[in-house]
Amino acid sequence: MTLREKVEARLAGDLVPDERVLDALIAFRTGGVRKTMIGGAAGIAGLAGAAGMALAARRGQAPQVSIATSGRFVFSLTSHRVVLFTVGGVVRAAPGKLLHSWPLDQLAWVSEPTLISGVAQALRGEIGVTGEGVLGYEFARLQVEDGRSLIKRLARALEELETS
Repeated sequence: MTLREKVEARLAGDLVPDERVLDALIAFRTGGVRKTMIGGAAGIAGLAGAAGMALAARRGQAPQVSIATSGRFVFSLTSHRVVLFTVGGVVRAAPGKLLHSWPLDQLAWVSEPTLISGVAQALRGEIGVTGEGVLGYEFARLQVEDGRSLIKRLARALEELETS
């Protein structure tokens, strides 16, 4: 069973009509890939100017404060929202406790992700959440392409919301 299917099963009773789980990946908070892979200190993402490099911008303001997450979390995108879970499961990753759930219309912007090179390669980006702050995330080396695809899909969904 894929992580997307596990998220779908976890959200089964909470999905609204027509809502589909589009994607789910394991993500790290900013700096978490490096800390996990090579034991270095956690990096700190600068939030200044993040909205200026937005892939998709919407109305509303995202306060320039970091949104708290666990070190590793399940980042899932549905047709209606972004949902974060803790990482559960003993042998294979599964969605655990619900951390955050934001409808797409609450997302102010999505930054263009940046590839962090080196031993702890990661795709790093930020999402502005209206009224809450900025979600910093990273996808580790083996999920860089899938992460890039998920974020592009999210950006397209926000653009479609803006034009409708």
